[in-house]
Formats: sequence, C-alpha cells, structure tokens
Amino acid sequence: MDGKTGTRRKAKIGQTMTAEFEALACDPDLESSRGPGGTLIFVDGGQYCVIGTEFVSTEESDCYAFGSTKEEALANYALRRQ
Repeated sequence: MDGKTGTRRKAKIGQTMTAEFEALACDPDLESSRGPGGTLIFVDGGQYCVIGTEFVSTEESDCYAFGSTKEEALANYALRRQ
C-alpha cells in the first residue's frame, strides 16, 4: 500500500489496521471504545461514529457509519458493509 492511503499493520485480533485507524484508537481526547469486529466507536459532531480497521478517511473508505445512538451507528455500519 502506498504512503498516500496509510500503512497497514497487523492488529492483535488478526485484522489489518491502517495508520489512520491506529491514530484515532490511540487519541486520548477522542474517548473512543472498541466495538464488534475490532471497530472503533466515538462521538463526532453530536453523533456516534463507527469506523472499521481499514478506515483511511470518509472520502476514501466505506467502513464507517454515523447514528444518533451507538446502536444506530452500529446498525448503519453493518448495512454499509453488506
């Protein structure tokens, strides 16, 4: 993978994760939590956001979703990943 889209690393759970995902997961100001399948859940702009380990950006990725609750964000994420 080229430097433009980030470096992929092996996650502890056997998945790849982008440098962008890893940076968000390690950001202490984000107050994120882990979700199903290694996803990351956090509040962004008054909504919950779920991102997958392959996340690079909202422009380049399809592994993210938003919702007014965690449950809605997770459901929207599952729909996008079908």
